[in-house]
Amino acid sequence: MSGINNINKYSTMRLVGIATGLDTDTIVKQLMFVEKQSLYKLQRQKQLAEWKQEAYREFINALRGFKEKFFDITKRTSYMLSENSFNVFKVISSSDEYVTAKGTASAQAGSHKVVVKQLATAAVVEGGKGVSGNITTGVTVSDLKSLDSEALEGKTIKVTLDGVTKEIELPGGSNFVEELQDRLDEAFGLTTDGQNNVVRKIVVGTNEDGKIYFSTTNGASKLTLSSGSNDGLSILGIASGASNRLSTGITLRDLENKLRSSQNNETLKFIDENGNVSFTINGKTFTFSANDTLQKVMSTVNNDSDAKVTLSYDEIEDRFIITAKQTGAGKNIDLGNNGNVDPFLKAILSGYTEKSGQDAKVEIDGVEIVRSSNTLTVNGIEYTLKKVHEGQGSATITVERDIDTVYNLIKSFVDEYNKLVDMFNTKLTEKYDRNYFPLTDDEKEELTEDEIKKWEEKAKTGLLRNDSILQQIQRSMRVALIDAVEGVGISLSSIGISSNSYLDKGKLSIDEDKLKAALRDRPDEVRELFIKTSDSVPLYDRDLTQEQRNVRYKEQGLLHRISDILNDYISTLRNKEGYKGILLEKAGMEGDLSQYESSLSKEIRAYEERINEMYTRLAEKEESYYRKFTELEKYMSQMNSQLSWLFAQLGVYRQ
Repeated sequence: MSGINNINKYSTMRLVGIATGLDTDTIVKQLMFVEKQSLYKLQRQKQLAEWKQEAYREFINALRGFKEKFFDITKRTSYMLSENSFNVFKVISSSDEYVTAKGTASAQAGSHKVVVKQLATAAVVEGGKGVSGNITTGVTVSDLKSLDSEALEGKTIKVTLDGVTKEIELPGGSNFVEELQDRLDEAFGLTTDGQNNVVRKIVVGTNEDGKIYFSTTNGASKLTLSSGSNDGLSILGIASGASNRLSTGITLRDLENKLRSSQNNETLKFIDENGNVSFTINGKTFTFSANDTLQKVMSTVNNDSDAKVTLSYDEIEDRFIITAKQTGAGKNIDLGNNGNVDPFLKAILSGYTEKSGQDAKVEIDGVEIVRSSNTLTVNGIEYTLKKVHEGQGSATITVERDIDTVYNLIKSFVDEYNKLVDMFNTKLTEKYDRNYFPLTDDEKEELTEDEIKKWEEKAKTGLLRNDSILQQIQRSMRVALIDAVEGVGISLSSIGISSNSYLDKGKLSIDEDKLKAALRDRPDEVRELFIKTSDSVPLYDRDLTQEQRNVRYKEQGLLHRISDILNDYISTLRNKEGYKGILLEKAGMEGDLSQYESSLSKEIRAYEERINEMYTRLAEKEESYYRKFTELEKYMSQMNSQLSWLFAQLGVYRQ
């Protein structure tokens, strides 16, 4: 909104004061200053309403943060309205290598002897190793002999073995295989097998068709061939990147060709006449295009909730593995339909073996328990089995109440509550300095930004002094923590939480020793004091009658009372009459419809409308003043002209 001095910025240029000699602009400005006082008053009222709304919203955000931290069930580490928050146990295992454990809300202190007899395993189908086969060239030794004598001269290939890359120059002549083998041995060295026999790391040979191939002595080694600086791969009929391991980015069409070659099976085929690949696992049928990648197949199968298996490729052993997602006996893997394994699964799992799953067996305090999972809960303790005990081995699980964790949670609540108390006390007692009022737009034009900032800091103080809404919130929370909980024989003060000093102004203090003693000796009573649920009115509802509210208040624990109070004031849900929380109805919350519908938002918009109307009236008033002075100029000019004529007729010259 423009400043008052610019009300008439669209008016035509005026030439006034020539005939009268008056400083018209100054006179009009002085006249308008009086007229503008009503506008200044509206601007200040609007600014005060905006500042007051901001101040209320600071409380809304602070209360929301407090509510979300302690009363939002998704905040697992700080949520306080659950028995789990007060029934916390430390569980110590004498041998984490064999079994670990943690306590739930229903656990009891004590110790337990645990013997792990058998771990639960999942059913597995393991494909044969070396599914990718060797790297086979497209040429024979005879093919190379028939080449021009200079065809292989200087040609190189890059050979990568387990991440180590060497560039090898291809030999010429009739002893190609033997000479290339020597160069590879020299480049990568030799190794020993399990019987300390010296063996090669990379082997070059010929297959039954006479084609030259590359393989590794150690089946776990990854071998890759790529183009050298003077490409020799094309002569060998090998594509750059050829490997004795599969890439999951390979298409199913290329995979079919590779497996047909590696398994030396010209009849191997799993792509149908429509260019699709279909297979069934555990009754779930999957269909893919021949152009889909192996990665897509694996991802689709693994994310399917019906198949309940994981399909993986083990690069080290170069084989496919299908593992059931659930452990336990009886959860086997069914490949294909009615015992007929689909061609695709036959191809990737060539020579597969099946292993059935088994149940876990554990003895706890002399009682043998059988479960399908290695994680089981017994008498409120969740055990995780990791390793089978041998002979007479066992582990001891000790369960103790975790006093420190519960104490720290209560202390965190008290600390945050005290921050709210400080905030309420500050704003409710802050004095309003009437010497500092909101600046108008015209007044701001006369000040620097720093001066405006300092002025407004003073002007914003005391806006919520003795505010009735905030006083009621503060009073309600304070009383809620003091009033007795029906059916509970203890209070905050009896467990070491109190507010004794007048200087505390409602803040709570904790006697650590006393509170920890109560948590150790009277844990159930402490829990009930904080989170007891009302039997008569167990659930909060914004439309409860006053009688229902009174009953619920008396019967429920202290934290439920605080939660209800916060809901009354900052709930975004409407009651049957269409109202949200009291503070939201007053000031609104950003990101919520109340941002625009609150009483202060409506008040601010009303001020804006009145200010705009006032601008229009002032512009018209200013224009009318200038018109009057223009008329005065006109009359004075005419009078001067007449006097000049009269003096001329009389022969009198004007001095």
